[in-house]
Amino acid sequence: MKTMSTHAAFAIVAAVAAGAQADIYQDPGIFAPFGNAQVDIVWGGSSAGYTGEVQWVDTAFEGAPQTLWTNHNATAEQTYRIPRLFAAGERVDFRYEIISGNIDAFATFVPADWAQFSVDASDPRNVVVGVEDIRYPSGDMDHNDAVFRVVFSQAAVPSPGSLALIGAGGVFMTRRRR
Repeated sequence: MKTMSTHAAFAIVAAVAAGAQADIYQDPGIFAPFGNAQVDIVWGGSSAGYTGEVQWVDTAFEGAPQTLWTNHNATAEQTYRIPRLFAAGERVDFRYEIISGNIDAFATFVPADWAQFSVDASDPRNVVVGVEDIRYPSGDMDHNDAVFRVVFSQAAVPSPGSLALIGAGGVFMTRRRR
């Protein structure tokens, strides 16, 4: 059993484990709370014996899973920024694949896999996700085999006035060259 490296990781695991049993069969969907949302995935920790990969899946564009890290090589607070922005209410999906131990895979967008995930969205800008790596009903359902946060922030968008100035500068430079 691997130990956590920070007190924050312990707190995250405890919070996920406490809320895990209450919402075990609900859709663990994680949704952008506002438009033009930038999404960062922040590693929390793991207490798993098996080695698993946390993957982001861009289901909106039917993309292949993007491996972020494994639960045994990630460092506390390690962050991955998703390379696109999300619309208000758009879903952010994940897949967890066990690559050493009891080989299996679970995804937040597959209803049969929902029991494997615990999601605490009490703060919609900072959603905590926990994963159980042994398929229900055999696992201990502590949801601490991989714990990470999904952090939403407002992406900076130029104001219409700024865009007009940039456009005017481009027109000015084009005329100057001629």
